[in-house]
Amino acid sequence: MHVGYATGFQHQSGPGLNDATFIQDDLRMAIDAEDLGFESIWVTEHHFSDYSISPSPLQTLTYLAGQTKRVKLGTQVIVLPWNDPVRVAEQALWLDNITNGRLLLGFGRGLGKMEYEGMRVDINQTRQLYKEYAELVINALETGVIEGGEITQQPRRELRPRPYKSFQGRIFGSAGSPESVKTVAELGIGILIINPEPRANLGVDFDTYNQVWAEKQGARKAPQPLLSGTIFVDESSERAKRMSAEYHRGSFHAAVKNYGMAEEDFGTSKGNEFYKNMRIAPEKIDEMADKMGTVMPAGNPTEILEILDRIRGECNLQGFFPHFHFGQMPREEAQRNMRLFADTCLKEVQSWSCESTLDGESLQLEAA
Repeated sequence: MHVGYATGFQHQSGPGLNDATFIQDDLRMAIDAEDLGFESIWVTEHHFSDYSISPSPLQTLTYLAGQTKRVKLGTQVIVLPWNDPVRVAEQALWLDNITNGRLLLGFGRGLGKMEYEGMRVDINQTRQLYKEYAELVINALETGVIEGGEITQQPRRELRPRPYKSFQGRIFGSAGSPESVKTVAELGIGILIINPEPRANLGVDFDTYNQVWAEKQGARKAPQPLLSGTIFVDESSERAKRMSAEYHRGSFHAAVKNYGMAEEDFGTSKGNEFYKNMRIAPEKIDEMADKMGTVMPAGNPTEILEILDRIRGECNLQGFFPHFHFGQMPREEAQRNMRLFADTCLKEVQSWSCESTLDGESLQLEAA
């Protein structure tokens, strides 16, 4: 099974550390991941807060491409409604060409009203924009041509550089609601599961995904899913669970603030109605933070392997990329967390069988 490394750029470590130093430290951990044996590096997209200081994942991955030799480079995710589809396609083609096909793409819709307003995008158009932009970009990455779209009305243009190889099997969509699962299947891309709670199938409706895939994609086989989530591993099971709970409390509070989950209008925008029942009453935030802190994967190496093996069986994964630095965790703790996982769990997880689609297929296009 493919095992990568997820960055978070969560600058929540308190006063005394400026953004520049924090970003450099997070980048250094990502670069170290290659030497530790991780097979990919994944970068988020967020704006306007310390929840994640990562406004341009493809720009960050281009820097990391120059600092690494072998690891694949993934977006977790590009929030398509915030980005011009021509620029996404052009930048993805450029990065894939200069890295000889190392790029993996994760797309998502985004949920934070604060971020939508700051990007001057109507959150009520989120689903329509996401699907249209995704269709434009996916087609452009295969053909080298971008055109169309009811909203975009993109004139036909040939893109340069030309596609290096097919992105089929290398594009995934974040799917947190039943409607998103359906859209991902209609687009013909794999499922990317992010920050799961320990529910059956991690809350993803795979039955709907498989049904829609069969209807829309015919005989083409769906890629097995990818999973991203936090991990806290320690030789002491008790310490791992206690410290994980502490750091997840801080991370949960930051997520509630970033997504506006305690606001009255959370989940009321068009296309986001599924999330309305996830609104958290302000007086319940601390209680929910305590709960989340105790259910996320944490334990000694044996326990972590048991958790991941169970999830693999439930979801038929082809890849997993853990996030080791979250909440107000000190840098030294995050580095210890990552290195212990690499020393005690990494090779075992990589030995698990799966059918990988992450290398893509060769794509021969006539020279323009």
